[in-house]
Amino acid sequence: MLICRDFRSLIILLPLVTLTTLTLYISGLDIAPAISATYNMSSTIPSVKMIYANHSYDMLPFVVLNEEGVNKLNFPHLPDQYKPEVVMASDKNFTFQFSKTPREINAFGIDYEADTTEVTPLTKIGKNQFTFGKVHGILTLEVRAIYDDGGYVTYTCLVDIENTAQEGTQAKGLDIFA
Repeated sequence: MLICRDFRSLIILLPLVTLTTLTLYISGLDIAPAISATYNMSSTIPSVKMIYANHSYDMLPFVVLNEEGVNKLNFPHLPDQYKPEVVMASDKNFTFQFSKTPREINAFGIDYEADTTEVTPLTKIGKNQFTFGKVHGILTLEVRAIYDDGGYVTYTCLVDIENTAQEGTQAKGLDIFA
């Protein structure tokens, strides 16, 4: 049985898995059989909504880690193919609403279209509440949740972050290849 205890190793490994998946997707390789094989498990995955300015936005489940292994259910929406779900102010708070309460969550702003993928941890200001702070631009908002049964799920949503914080920086995150 594969159980996830903390985010330390996942913070390092998941961006690499994500980048590999996106590379395969962009290269045009036929990965539809792998996706359809894992599609049936999406009914057992807890749903998540991002709440901002009294509106809710569905988060798309991306990677699931459970006793069956690691499964990629979807691909994050990229700005050259999709419009952002919402325009958000960088200094405003947002929350996540879970259909099943996770044991631990973390959120990240990810720029997949940078020369190297940039991952920026977001500021946690409450149990399920975060802010982008000085980060802005069109990013993938990713929430990573660990559930009491050891299951780990990442959820994504494409967002446009307006620079409303003082001294903002354009999506300066961690270079996962440095």
